Amino acid sequence: MMKTKISEWGNSHGIRITSPMLEHLNVSSGDELSFMLTEKGIEIMKNTHPEAHAKSVAQGAIDTLLNASEPVKTVSDPYAESDISYQVIAINPCKPILREVPKDTPDAYPTLVDAKEAARQLIQEAITDAKQALIELRQLGVENIAYITL
Repeated sequence: MMKTKISEWGNSHGIRITSPMLEHLNVSSGDELSFMLTEKGIEIMKNTHPEAHAKSVAQGAIDTLLNASEPVKTVSDPYAESDISYQVIAINPCKPILREVPKDTPDAYPTLVDAKEAARQLIQEAITDAKQALIELRQLGVENIAYITL
């Protein structure tokens, strides 16, 4: 176990990462680190992929899914089952995408109403997760959160 102290830096607080910690993470000045809140505290990891790479991979996955399906067309009866099913693409759970897919597609919804409800639940879960993250930040002593987006 390695220890460090919280220090005041201007109007903020911070920790110093010691040389043994830097060596363990295989990082140096200027490298990006990722922080994840866990049940036991905070997990610190070296960010091995730049943000642009992560966005590129995510966009490629979205493009593949969108090219393999069709946009939802106007449906006279959203409760009716038909020759198509509906898939909820939730790479970003705050912006799920509904698409028409063949009826036998795994994990597809038989009606548009079912797909819309699944999308609504994804958004609700994202909101719940964000609220929990705020609670956890406050428990860690981060009280002055001026702006957060969902």
